[in-house]
Amino acid sequence: MLVKVPFKLSLLALVCLLITSSCKKEIDYHQEWDLSTMSAKVDGALLQCTLTTAQVYEVGGKISAQISGFKGTTAFTLVMSDFKGVGTYALSDNNFATYLTGTSFSQDAYIGSTSGTIKITSYLSDKYIKGTFEFKGENLSTSTSKTISEGQFMISLVPVKLPETNNSTNNLSAKVDGTTIGFTGEATSINTPIIGNLLTIVTINGDKRMILSVIDYKGVGTYDLVTDGVGSYMKDQTPTGSFTATSGTLVITSEVGGKLKGTFSFKAPNENTTINTSVTVTDGVFDLPFSKK
Repeated sequence: MLVKVPFKLSLLALVCLLITSSCKKEIDYHQEWDLSTMSAKVDGALLQCTLTTAQVYEVGGKISAQISGFKGTTAFTLVMSDFKGVGTYALSDNNFATYLTGTSFSQDAYIGSTSGTIKITSYLSDKYIKGTFEFKGENLSTSTSKTISEGQFMISLVPVKLPETNNSTNNLSAKVDGTTIGFTGEATSINTPIIGNLLTIVTINGDKRMILSVIDYKGVGTYDLVTDGVGSYMKDQTPTGSFTATSGTLVITSEVGGKLKGTFSFKAPNENTTINTSVTVTDGVFDLPFSKK
């Protein structure tokens, strides 16, 4: 069965999922952990998540919402691409859900994009989001499926201000509108049957993020951050704090001994198109821990 998911939306959602799962020890999106819960039955067996996140942001002129829950390497992710608050969202080309059973997206992802619903029962911007979900997830690699039922979530949207990292730990730096900022993070390459090797570079400094990704990564070389992947800078965790590249390049200069080295630069307008702001990222350089999955 062919599951139709918009390619760019799928890539953004996958990158967000990888960002959250790879950095869950450092990122705290919630002020009140007791209020943030997510659970569902997978083929009848209850799975209670131990970490939950939710973000509301603008993509392509529309408000999108992503809700994720994790227990170890297992995860649920729900994406609504035209989010309008309380209501029922049918899974279709513009809304989808994923159940992930491990770290290999190609082998472990069960995607629901045609059968199922996400229902938002209560929502208050920057405060909380609550609802239910159910879907049938299809694994494209194994041609198997799983039924996700009785899903529910209650997640705080109140961000926590995080301290900035010490410069001695930074392994990526760049000038953002002329000001040098250091970040700490890692690089990962994951093999997928649909888009080949997906390279993700995820780095953090307090509330700031510098995120780079490449589709069909082939090692040392130059990649366009618009046609070949995604470049993103987040100045904070607010809905208006994210900037995505509309031009720019990523140059991988070395991939040796578990380390990835390179340079990058890009220009990025605010993802919220109602805000006429942008950032220019220059002199980007990194020397990151690198793993392949």
